[in-house]
Amino acid sequence: MSAPIQRILSDMIRTPGVTAIFVISKEGFIIEKVSAGSLSVDEDAVAAMLTAVYGSTTQLGGELGLGKPEITTLEYPEHYMLVHDMGENLLVVLADRNRAALGRLRYEIKKHAPQISNVL
Repeated sequence: MSAPIQRILSDMIRTPGVTAIFVISKEGFIIEKVSAGSLSVDEDAVAAMLTAVYGSTTQLGGELGLGKPEITTLEYPEHYMLVHDMGENLLVVLADRNRAALGRLRYEIKKHAPQISNVL
């Protein structure tokens, strides 16, 4: 992990409730990642699925004349997953729903995404 990306993601992972952050190419490959603990998932498969989810939300927005999504928010019983378009890449934040504030997550994404894009 490059030092500038490491610094930004390390800052973001300290946001209350955030458990993992991924920077994923729109081709479905993990560029950078950080987690508060160990993830017992196939991260490459998750990255590929996330690009498919983003593609579907983008297509839906186009069909409905809404434009491209800024942040796609997935809400699960105990977690939030937010997917943000950064141009060539996606920023994905996974958070514990019981400890995270959705508004704060959105704020942190909008604050840090331009910084991440600039150092990639």
